Order: sequence, then structure tokens, then C-alpha cells
Amino acid sequence: MPEKIFIDAERASKIIDNVIFYDCRYRLTESDFGEREYKKAHIPGAYFFDLNRDLAGKVDVEGGRHPLPDLEIFKEKLEKTGLTDETTAICYDDNLSGAARMWFLLNLIGHSNTFILNGGIEAWKSIGAPVTANIPSHRIDGKISLKLNKSILVDMDKVRESIGKYQIIDVRDETRFLGRSEPIDRIPGRIPGSINIPFQNLINGSCLKSDEELRDILKLAENDTILYCGSGVTSCVTFAVLKMLGKNPLLYLGSYSDWISRKDNNVELG
Repeated sequence: MPEKIFIDAERASKIIDNVIFYDCRYRLTESDFGEREYKKAHIPGAYFFDLNRDLAGKVDVEGGRHPLPDLEIFKEKLEKTGLTDETTAICYDDNLSGAARMWFLLNLIGHSNTFILNGGIEAWKSIGAPVTANIPSHRIDGKISLKLNKSILVDMDKVRESIGKYQIIDVRDETRFLGRSEPIDRIPGRIPGSINIPFQNLINGSCLKSDEELRDILKLAENDTILYCGSGVTSCVTFAVLKMLGKNPLLYLGSYSDWISRKDNNVELG
């Protein structure tokens, strides 16, 4: 069944007093970008969650550049913001991917009452909704019940077993998919047998394209399609869109950066 995952700025601005906002802006090339922008201006009451510190765990030999965070610690951080099982959470950024990663992790721990702000902070500003530089004060701690839904994740072994049997979609840009350019990971290429549907094709700026356009772009996607990117961030956008369209995708969270951590994993080029 299709799910309500994305919320527009107009609707979000009307329920601002009854939700907790999470600012998830980031740049892979600027480690302090998100927090710097958050301190300049953010949605009133929003808490900042950093991609590397809060939405990912410690980088190891395997697991990729943004491995799964310790979910108990993640839960405790959320509780410090006042989040409860009943609280609505809205995640935002400026290109949907950081917000989608936060949304995915919240759903992974069982907090399904979570949305992504379509268009991010720019859409919020465009309707004249307020922003502030004031950091929210500590709220009364919330309480969350961990109800892990690890059925939406696959690991490297599952991906290996799926090659040639199940659909695998690489959401990175075409040059990285083809191995013509690799600005981040040490080995260019892709997971063998994967097809390419760049996540950028799903958006205009930081806004989703129409449902009709999205269905057409993702028409090849099947149920149980495995999604990956470089490190399990931008693939969360495609995951959320497919869920919105009524599909049941799977996420390889370690993604390509985890795949190439094992010398016995082959890659394709061209």
C-alpha cells in the first residue's frame, strides 16, 4: 500500500507546534556545513542531527562510509529532543537525502509517524514560514520503544546472493555507475548486474517531481528491489519514493563503499 511519507511546507507550517523538526543538512565535502547552516537559520524548535555523528556509526574496515549507528544511542539522542512513540517527526534538509536518511533510521527503529519535508528549508522559506537562529532549549525527555524493522535492510552477503536473481538499483550519477569518475570511493565501478536510476532524476532542486513522473522514472523497479548508492544516504530518497508509490524496496545501507571493502567482491565498469 502507498504510504504518506512526504509533507509539503504549507501543511507542515500549520502543525509546527505539534511536531518535532529535525534539521539534517550536510555536505560530504564540508563536515561542518550542516551545523553551520543550522546555526544561521532553521525551522523554529528544530534539532540538528549530523550525518556523521548522529546518523552513522564509527567507520571500520567494512560497513561503508556511513555505517548504521548504534541504535540504542540514536534512540537516546531522540529521547533528549522530547520524542515519544506518539510524537510526529518531520525531517528536512536542502536536497532530501539527509532528511531521507533520518526518516529511514526512524522507521528502522519503529517510529513510523515520521515525514520528510518536500522541498526542504527552501520550500519552508518560500511560503514565508519563520526561521530562527535560536537553539531550542532542552525539552522533557521523551520515551521511545525500540521496534526494530531490520527486514528493510540487506547486508553484503544478501547482495552477493541476489546478483543475477533479484533487481539491484544503483542511484548514483551515471559517471560513477559507469566507473568513468569516482570522486569519493577508492575503486570506481558498480556492483555487478545493477542498473542505474540516479536519485537526482526524482527531484527538481529539492522538490520531488510529480507522482506521474516518478512512476515513469521508476517503472522498472520491482518489489524487493535492492537499492544502493555510495554510502546509504541518497539511496534513502529512492527508498522513500518507492514506498510512497506502494513498492517494498530493500536498502543496502553499506552500499558501494562497503562492497569494495572486500577484495573478493567484483565490480563492473562501462
